[in-house]
Amino acid sequence: MKIVEHFLTRNRCYQAAQQNTKGGLMLHSVGCPQPSAQVFVNSWNSADKSACVHAFIDANTGDVYQTLPWEYRGWHCGSGPNGSGNNTHIGVEMCEPACIRYTDGARFTCSNVEEARAAVRRTYESAVQLFAELCERFRFDPLADGVILSHEEGHKRGIASNHGDPVHLWNQLNMGYTMDEFRKAIKAAMGSAAVPAEPAAVDNAAVIWNFLKSKGLNDYAVAGIMGNLEKESGLDPCNLQNSYNKKLNISDADYTAVVDAGAYPDFVTDKAGYGLVQWTYWSRKKALLDYAKAAGTSIGDLNMQLAFMWQELQGYKAVMTVLNSAASVREASDIVLHKYEQPGDQSVAVEEKRAASGQTFFDRFTGSSVSPFPIVPFLVRVVIPDLNIRTSPGSADNSNLSGKYTGIGTFTIVEISGSWGLLKSYRKKRNGWIYLGNPDYCEICS
Repeated sequence: MKIVEHFLTRNRCYQAAQQNTKGGLMLHSVGCPQPSAQVFVNSWNSADKSACVHAFIDANTGDVYQTLPWEYRGWHCGSGPNGSGNNTHIGVEMCEPACIRYTDGARFTCSNVEEARAAVRRTYESAVQLFAELCERFRFDPLADGVILSHEEGHKRGIASNHGDPVHLWNQLNMGYTMDEFRKAIKAAMGSAAVPAEPAAVDNAAVIWNFLKSKGLNDYAVAGIMGNLEKESGLDPCNLQNSYNKKLNISDADYTAVVDAGAYPDFVTDKAGYGLVQWTYWSRKKALLDYAKAAGTSIGDLNMQLAFMWQELQGYKAVMTVLNSAASVREASDIVLHKYEQPGDQSVAVEEKRAASGQTFFDRFTGSSVSPFPIVPFLVRVVIPDLNIRTSPGSADNSNLSGKYTGIGTFTIVEISGSWGLLKSYRKKRNGWIYLGNPDYCEICS
């Protein structure tokens, strides 16, 4: 079994960096005919994705793609009346065969049974080995009650949304696998499992936070800057503007390398955004390049770019005035957006996304309490036709009933107040709230 580290650094779950309590492991399957783990890695590495797991198992190769540090709290199972398995369990998704087609809920047809069984066998065997290694690492007993669960079992225990995976896949392909046998297989494998070495990785978010705090900025200001940097570059100092990866047919790492080697003379004039800030204008890119040369570092060096950014910010007097007295993440985020970064789109929607990103860093580094809900925006699935929409959060006397109902369907929540969520379509006047605390009414989409 091969483990490929590919953290979803743009996913808001990764950025929140909340810790799970390491109570066990939960097994999922993806619920669609896609055997490639890389496809999920690519599509889930986005701030717009409201789900995040710790790993995917590729059905073509059996390789494990680790997408979150094991200690992080994932967004993989939703919640139930007894809380959320996201708080306690590491979540792993098995990819599914390309030759199946879902027809109704968890039911599917299969055009090549032998091919499908081979794919499922690969993911099962890798899952046994991975879970054995993780049980040894975290000293889990896989046979103990509640330690190793399927998504389906998590739902029955009241800590997950109503899904049937992965047993629905095993049963319909007559694999003969059960969760009890899976747990026994893990126990048997533990004697031979080699505990994987924890990969060493630089936490760019922590480096940036500590650098900016060392300059005397308050938490709101630092978070506001970081929310903008995350949207510009994903906090990656080697990030090349996405459209130029294709235009120049070059990766971020190769672009950085040829600039460092002096083999790409167009760095200053190519109009490609680069680095933490996505420096684009020629004079700013020239100043960055000169700064890197004087420092004797790579153009993609994180600490060099932070020092250069701080020096550059001192010339933006209006920005620094607000940052030095910022009273909210939104205030700091907006001034950086409009007066420092100045992207083409500076709409209210962009303001909200950057401020929300900043808020995740604020919550992480100031130790704010863990919410039972994902970071907004996220999706909920309403399962009753008459869930009340209220004009404000709360239901003490029903005076805030709007007389409207959601109907059954999937809705976007853009703000949380206690156990109440604001519907996206009511965002302008903030007068459309639904209750999220009862899974018999609605489920958090995982």
